[in-house]
Parts: sequence; C-alpha cells; structure tokens
Amino acid sequence: MPAHRHRLRIRLLAALVGLRPAAAGFSTAPTRGCPLHAALARRGAPAAAALALYSRIRAAASPTPYTFSLLLASLASSPSPSPRSPSPGAGGCDRLAAAGLAHAQALKCGALANTIVTNCLLKLYCALGLLPDARRVFDTTGAAVLDAVSWNTMVSGYGKSGDLETARDVFARMPDRNLVSWSAMIDACVRAEQFGEALRVFDRMMEEGFRPDAIVLVSVLKACAHLGAVERGRWVHGYLEVEGFGRRSGNVMLETALVDMYCKCGCMEEAWRVFNGVRSHDVVLWNAMIGGLAMNGHGQHAIELFRRMLEKGFVPNESTFIVVLCACTHTGRVDEGKEVFRSMRDHGVEPRREHYGCLADLLGRAGLMEEAEAVLLDMPMEPHASQWGALMSSCLMHNNIVVGKRVGKKLIELEPDDGGRYVLLFNLYAVNGLREDAKAVRRMMEERGARKETGLSFIEWNGLVHEFRSGDTRHPQTRLIYALLEDMEQRLQLIGYVKDTSQVLMDMDDEEDKGSTLSYHSERLALAFGILNIPHDAPIRIVKNLRVCRDCHVHAKLVSKLYHREIIVRDRHRFHLFHDGVCSCNDYW
Repeated sequence: MPAHRHRLRIRLLAALVGLRPAAAGFSTAPTRGCPLHAALARRGAPAAAALALYSRIRAAASPTPYTFSLLLASLASSPSPSPRSPSPGAGGCDRLAAAGLAHAQALKCGALANTIVTNCLLKLYCALGLLPDARRVFDTTGAAVLDAVSWNTMVSGYGKSGDLETARDVFARMPDRNLVSWSAMIDACVRAEQFGEALRVFDRMMEEGFRPDAIVLVSVLKACAHLGAVERGRWVHGYLEVEGFGRRSGNVMLETALVDMYCKCGCMEEAWRVFNGVRSHDVVLWNAMIGGLAMNGHGQHAIELFRRMLEKGFVPNESTFIVVLCACTHTGRVDEGKEVFRSMRDHGVEPRREHYGCLADLLGRAGLMEEAEAVLLDMPMEPHASQWGALMSSCLMHNNIVVGKRVGKKLIELEPDDGGRYVLLFNLYAVNGLREDAKAVRRMMEERGARKETGLSFIEWNGLVHEFRSGDTRHPQTRLIYALLEDMEQRLQLIGYVKDTSQVLMDMDDEEDKGSTLSYHSERLALAFGILNIPHDAPIRIVKNLRVCRDCHVHAKLVSKLYHREIIVRDRHRFHLFHDGVCSCNDYW
C-alpha cells in the first residue's frame, strides 16, 4: 500500500476512535486495577473497540507501558473485519492501520524502551504477516531492550511466513537460546517441509542438553510422519512413556500426533493401540484415525469408525468429512460417498472447495469423468488446480481423451510453469497415438521453461533417512544398488515382466531409452537399498513425494513375490502394501 494512503487510513482511524496527538511521558498512577484496563485485556475484541478503550484510558490518565502491552496484545488477537465493511468509516477497522497507529502512540510516549512493549509490538507485526515492519523494530531497538522473547518472536515469525533462510540466520545470531528458540526453529523447518533438517535441529537441541516439551515433540512427530521415519517416531513414543507424558492430562495433541505418525508410516496396529489408549478423545483425534485408515486402504473400517464417532455424540467438522470422503475414494464406494456428501448439511457443515474436490476425485477414479467434471464446473467456488489435476490423472487412468483434452488445457492455463501439467496431457495424447498434438505440448513446455517436480523417495535405516531421486548416483552404495537393480530386472523378465513405457515423457522415442529411465525411478533405488540393508523379516518402508507410476506399481508387486519381502510405499495419495505379488490397493489408486 502507498505510504500516503496508509497515513490517511491511520488518520481516519484515529478520528474514528477519538485519538489526539499523544503527549510524551507516563503517569505514575497505578492502573492495573482499572476496569478499562481489564476490558482491554480481553482477547478477540475488534481492533476499533481496542483503540476506543485505549482512547478512554488516555483521556483519564497518561498511558503506561502496561497499557501499551495490553493494547498491542489485543490488536494481535483481534479478528479481521468483514469483507463487506473493509473501511473504518463503514464500521470495520483496518488491522494494519490500527497496528501503525498503536506503534506511533507507543513511540511518541517512549514506551518502546520497555522490553515487554517492544515484544508485544514484534508479536503484533508478525501476527499480521508484516515481517519487514517487525524487522525494522527489531533492528532499531537497542540490544539492552531485546531479550530471548524478542529473538524467539522473530525466528517464529519468519518460520510461520515460510522464510526458512531468514529464520536460520536469526537463529544462528541469537546470543542465547532457550527451549522456545529450538522449538521455533524446528517448527520453521517443518513448515518449510524441510523435515530432515527438522530432525537434525532436534538432535542438536538434545546434544546441548535441552529436554523437549510437548510442542517440540509434536513438531518432531510431524517430521517423522512425512519422512516415514517410523524408528525415530517410536523413539519419541518411548520417550513420552519414560518421561510420563502419557500420565498427564491434556495431552491429546501429542497422542493425535502419534496416531498420525503411525498411520502415515503404515503401522496401523500401533496407531490403533495409541488411539484406544487415549482417555479423552476429541474430534481431531477421531479425524486422524479415520484419515489413517482411509490412506492405508481400509475404507470400510474408516466408515465404520466414523459411524462409531457419531454414535458416541461427537460432532463432525469439515476435516471429518474430507477424510471420510477420501475413504470412499480409495475404495471406490461411489454411492456411499455421495450419501456422505449429501449428509454434510444435516450435521451443520457447509460443503467447501475441498469437499467438492473429494467428490469429483471419487467420481473420476470410478471412471465417471463427465460427472466429475460437472461437479467441478458447477461448484459454487472456483476449483483449485490440484482438483483439476486429480481429474486429469483419472482421465489418463481410464484413457478418456474427450474430457482429458479439456481438463489438460485448463490445467496448463492455470499453472503454465508447472511441467507436470504438460506431462499429463502429453501422455494422454501419446497413448492415443496423437503424436503431433503430443509434440505441440512438449514444444510449449520447452518454450515456457516449465519444469516438472522432482520425484523423491525416502527410506529409513539405522536412524538415518536416505533420500533418492531418479537416476541418483550420490549414495555411497550406488554401485551395489544399480547392480541389484540390473539383476532384479533380469529375474523379473524371466517370469514375464515387460515394462510399460507408455507414460515416459521427453525426447525418448527409443523404447530402450524409456525402459532405462523407468529402471532408475527413485522408489526403485530406495527399494534396492532396502533389500540390501533391511533384514528379511522387517518390512521395507518407502515414502515418495509423487504418485507411484503404473510400471513401478507392477514392478513392486513382482519384487514382493520374487524376493519374499513385504514392501510398504506411501505416495502422494495413499499407502500401497505389497505382499506376495498383490497390492493392498487392489490396483485402484
């Protein structure tokens, strides 16, 4: 916003709440027992109401640092105004202008020499996402005023805004760190999806003698869940039991994180044990367990648990219906999914974009592409590109060129820089013999410089998470891995395995080149590493950031039978448990 407009809004806001220029200096009269201060201390009041209370306090006596700490904290917790009344004159209040006005008042009164007031101002700016303003306050405040809370606020603010690099820089320059500092840094890594780094920061924290609290452990469990690092997750579970966290009340957040971690690592028996052992369930815990069952292919159990939840009197929320619809999607329960969607309003939940997207995905995977497309076109809000992308994947799966052409072009229009969108349309054209159309898509992708997301696979062994990408040669065991893959392929060919090269893109008109590319997909490298290192009686657990391709799915089934191994792969959408040549998804994913 231009500076002159911002100043104008501050002046309008000041006039609205009756503020005049402040005189410097503080009253020495006690004010903590003042009813106006008590009212200002209440959280969640509109910004205009908080400023009006401050104006009344100023009219009675000069404001104190205590006054400003209450005002700034109140503004940080104030709700955003309704979109229908965006201007102060319309009865709303611009929170950004209110923050600027409060800052100016505190500055004129000299309140920023007080550490608590400065910290409240930093928290306010971070809460509003105004990191440059927070940084100016931080950098221009004397070192004598700043304390650990000031530094922690900045690390947390940058972390929550997604600026991990700056969060790292502030964290590295901290004169002293406490548990909150480490917690903020671990959370910043998790929010930036740098899960391996989050675990490394946690290890450093433990080495320096800090004992983690529930907040730190929830972040660590999130990192373990995303990496599929079940052994690290089990260590956290053991730590919780040894330290007595399970015997304390109010730890549903931790127990929910444990359930989520075990589900995302494919350890359903352990997830059930934790879930059944929780003394006080809440709807978030129910959602985690239902969602875990859905992701692991236990759609019927997920729906039964949802019914049990309703019988026990829990009120489902928006997230509940998302995980229940996903359970129907992963098991092809079209009629049941439609009924769940129709029942939402009976439970007081208005369908949102995500619910319409789940319904469209359910229909698309079942081969009802036209009906799925109609859901996305007729929904009362604009669909996200990811929802069109799910439909496009279904078009490719069912080879529906009619709907696929429309959806593919729509996706490229929405996300022209995402190479994956071009890949899907290219493959659809290619498998239908439309070579000129396919070449045109490839040419468009190259001209625009679009890049496809890199496929990554992770596997945990001996407390370390190993990362692989397609054609990777960085791992110390690369020679052994590639030798095993070649031997594996020869043995699979003897039992009739033929590569499906229909979905391999780029300048590979030669079938041999396409086959070579498939042979070294990231999940195959991780699988070979697992066979080389993980004992025969332990399952091989792999996490992939993208959807498993059709050929790798067939490959994993055959390897599970040929090598007598249990292989668990979690891709972007669900779990695949490969055992004795069969996958738990029944080839429906």
